[in-house]
This record gives sequence, structure tokens and C-alpha cells, in this order.
Amino acid sequence: MTRLKLAFRTILVPLFFVYFFLHIGFTTWKLFQVDNTRIGYENLKDGPLLAKGGKHLKKGKNVIEAIGYGKLSALGFGGIRGQKKRKPKVVQPVMVPKDEGVPEIAENVKMKVLFEAENLLNQTSKSSNFIYVAMINNAYERMTLNWICNTASMDNVHNRTLIVSMDPSTCTSIRSQWDETIKCVSLEINNYKNGYDWGKQQYINILTLRANLMELLTKNDIPYVLIETDATWFKDPLLLFLNRTNSEEDYDIVVPVKGYDGGSWDTLAFDPMLISPTNGSKMFMEEMKTRLNGDKKLYDQDIMNQLCASQHNGLICRQFSYNEIADGKWYKMDERDREIPFILNNNFNSGTKNKETRQALNGFWFLASKTNQCVISKVNRFMEKYGKS
Repeated sequence: MTRLKLAFRTILVPLFFVYFFLHIGFTTWKLFQVDNTRIGYENLKDGPLLAKGGKHLKKGKNVIEAIGYGKLSALGFGGIRGQKKRKPKVVQPVMVPKDEGVPEIAENVKMKVLFEAENLLNQTSKSSNFIYVAMINNAYERMTLNWICNTASMDNVHNRTLIVSMDPSTCTSIRSQWDETIKCVSLEINNYKNGYDWGKQQYINILTLRANLMELLTKNDIPYVLIETDATWFKDPLLLFLNRTNSEEDYDIVVPVKGYDGGSWDTLAFDPMLISPTNGSKMFMEEMKTRLNGDKKLYDQDIMNQLCASQHNGLICRQFSYNEIADGKWYKMDERDREIPFILNNNFNSGTKNKETRQALNGFWFLASKTNQCVISKVNRFMEKYGKS
């Protein structure tokens, strides 16, 4: 027993004190330590961090810097010698906008849209009996003004165009420059004024609202071409559309082909879409409207491609050639290889600012930088260069 007590005092007690002081020392060191780890973004479980517009947030080569702070380092202790002290940033939680659902078009607004559409249609000749329709929100105001300026010298555009704005302020802005030379009707929807990234629920809701508007026009026997105002028009496309409307070849809708191969069922772009109010197009619009309103994650273009590929209820989908209507791929083509189309869509590019910049860099922006007024001299130079191509 005496030997055990002696062993305990001479061996175990010193070991206990060694462990105790080592533990205290290590814990204190961790409190002062600043963690400067570098994390490759490709190893993050959720994938790369995305900024608006879909770009990676990087520091260095495929690296973001993560800075951790010990509990005492925020008080000014610890860290790496010679390194400037940095206070931890307060990270606010990401506020996800509440999905307010697809806006509804009031009955009185529907009647107003149909009245203006029929009024425009009655002013066209029987041989060119269709109108242009674009639906926009406030974020597209400048791009719409640019398109109106782009087409100002074309004889057969403004007099058959109906701009359907989600909010009234955009129509007011258009009228302030163009009076009633181009018709604008408001849907009286004021909670969708912002620009929304592709894929966001608000963006999809706007596409669904547009499909509802298209179904309204089609079932009321309005022949029209759905257009987008971020496009550039090199030539008046009236003859292009007349060749289809007066052709002996049957059609329900006519849409462009994609510049990039999307596979066997994803070959068609959504607009410009020439729509004849036939039984086939009415059933197509009703089916697209039903699917979009029934599933919040569906896209109009995907549904259109599926219905065209399957010839839904006998649907006849014809195509514009790429040389007639081009998409964003055109900007990346060699100038020696590309034809000048009637219409150039400004897609494969996210965000209104990026779209405006692309047009400006290519000489397709016609507004004064400070006033957003149409500069007709820019249009004239543009038409001299491209209009006769």
C-alpha cells in the first residue's frame, strides 16, 4: 500500500499537472488564433458563389478567402504579426423576396387591351392583317424606348405596335416622347417593376403572365407577332411576315430556330412568334397557359418546344431561318460569316444593363445618354450601314 501511494505521488500527480497546464495553454492559444484558411470554391458543397448575372466571386485563381476570428481577436489580441487587424463583417441573412404569385389581369384591363388591339388591327390592310405585341415591365423602359427609336424610320412598325406595360409609369414615359404614335396599355400591376434574374420565381411569373395575355389575344381572334423590345431590327420585317401569312403553306405559329443546338426537342426560340388565331394555335395557347399556371417551375419556351415536337392536337409549327431572325450567338460569330438578319434577339445575356452595354458596344444603342431621348442621327447612320443589306 505504501508503494502504491509513493507511485501515485511521484508519477500520476505530476502527469495530472502536466496535462492540466497543457490543456489550459492549448485552449488559450485557440482563443487568440486567427484562422486564415483558403478554400477552393469548387470544393464547396453548394457550388460556386454566384453574383447577379451568374458570375463567380473569386479571389485569386479559383479561390475565395475565408477569414475566421478567435473569440478574443475581435478585441484586438492575437492574429498574425504585422497583419492589419480586420473586424469580422456582419453577415446579414439573404432576404428571399416573397412570391406573390402570377399577377391577375383585371377584367376591365382585358377589355382595354382587346379594344386597342382590335383598333390597331382595323387600321391595317387585309393583306397585312396582323399587329406587333410586346409585354414589358418598368425595368425594360429604356430598352423599349431604344427599340422604338430603332424602328422610328420604318414605315410599317409603330402604326401596328401595341406595348403592354405591367405598370402605368412606363406608358407615361413612352407617351412623353412619342405621344400616341405608338400605343401603350398598362396592366395596372405595380409590384413587378424590378429587373429579375433568369430563373428567379418573379421572372417565371412574368413569363406566365405573358402567356396568359397571349392566350387572351389568340382566343379573341387577334393575329399578331409577339416581339421583345431588347431586340435590334435591321430591316422592316413586314415582308418577312407577309410571306408567311400569305403563303399557301399552313401554319399555326411560326418561330425562329436557335443558334445553339439544344437537342432534338429544344430547337426553337420563343419569339418573335407569328400567331394565326386558328384552332391549333388556340389549343396550343390554352395548353401552355394551363401548364404554366399549374407548375411554377415551367418555362414557356420549354413547353412550346415540347408541344411543337409532339404536334400537340395537330399543332403546325413553322420556322424562320437563322438568317432571317438571329439570336445572341450572332454577336460571337466571325463578321465574315454572319448574315444581317431582319431581327437580332439580345438573348444569352442576363440583365438589362448587360443587354444595353452589348447593344451600345455594337452600335445598336440610339438614345441620348443623359435624357433617354431618341437620337435620330444615330438611327440614320445605323440604317445606312445595315438597312440595305
